[in-house]
Amino acid sequence: MIDRPTDLAHELIKREKDIKIAVDMTAGNGYDSKFILDELDPDKLFAFDIQEKAKKATYDLLGQKDNFEFILDSHANIDKYIKDDLDLVIYNLGYLPKGDKNITTKADSTIKSLEKVLILLKKNGKVVMTIYPGHKEGFIESKRLDDFLGTLSYKEFTVLKMDYINKVNNPPYCVVIAKN
Repeated sequence: MIDRPTDLAHELIKREKDIKIAVDMTAGNGYDSKFILDELDPDKLFAFDIQEKAKKATYDLLGQKDNFEFILDSHANIDKYIKDDLDLVIYNLGYLPKGDKNITTKADSTIKSLEKVLILLKKNGKVVMTIYPGHKEGFIESKRLDDFLGTLSYKEFTVLKMDYINKVNNPPYCVVIAKN
């Protein structure tokens, strides 16, 4: 059984093959980046976070790798750093575990980044998102994301939402977006 949505996200991305360019849009402590590097060995992995603490934690976990670049900036600015077509993108929204819970991802910047990602995403590329509506900002973000994702053309994108239907207190859930 999959108890954590991040485990589900990892199960979903480990099926991907021939990953050239991947992006971890919310580096946090670096665990998603490590998983992608270890399991998929992309030609290049970029990771974004706005917190210096996240950068340190990620490099402490990963060390220096030739195919990894950390970008200390908002994921909303992805287009300033990456022009290449993307094969795989992962978001693990919310706040930095063991960090300041007042510093969270926000609906506006997440949607702005996602709009840019969907343009850069290759045909058959995937976006995997873990969304946490259990805290105030996360609840707002989840509602706005669900609304945004519902507007995507089914001819261009397939969007799948996986959530717990029998858990209380707004449990986290995963979304997968595939470019058709």
